[in-house]
Amino acid sequence: MKNNLFWALLFLTGCAGLSRDCSSCTAESLGSDWLVAQYGYDGKPINCYQLENVSISNEKSSDGIYWEDSNGNLVHISGWYERVQVSHYKWEAAAKTLRVKLEDCQK
Repeated sequence: MKNNLFWALLFLTGCAGLSRDCSSCTAESLGSDWLVAQYGYDGKPINCYQLENVSISNEKSSDGIYWEDSNGNLVHISGWYERVQVSHYKWEAAAKTLRVKLEDCQK
């Protein structure tokens, strides 16, 4: 009985991790909706980006990320930032998570 419980819990934990990994891989490869906030040294937001159907990638050997904006420019940021993958157009909820006002974000 204990052995079956162990395997059941291991399987359920593995599925949750697999789902997260698949979502991350799909968002990086195919694009997704993102809200990205960049913070100054005082912890206050200095930039905010509302990105629709964009692929964000991590820079190698860096703490930075980059993406291509709607004008074809490659945007790089590093330092203190947070990003939220927005699901089902819940932009306001994502803004609340990052402690920013959605109207202050660049599109």
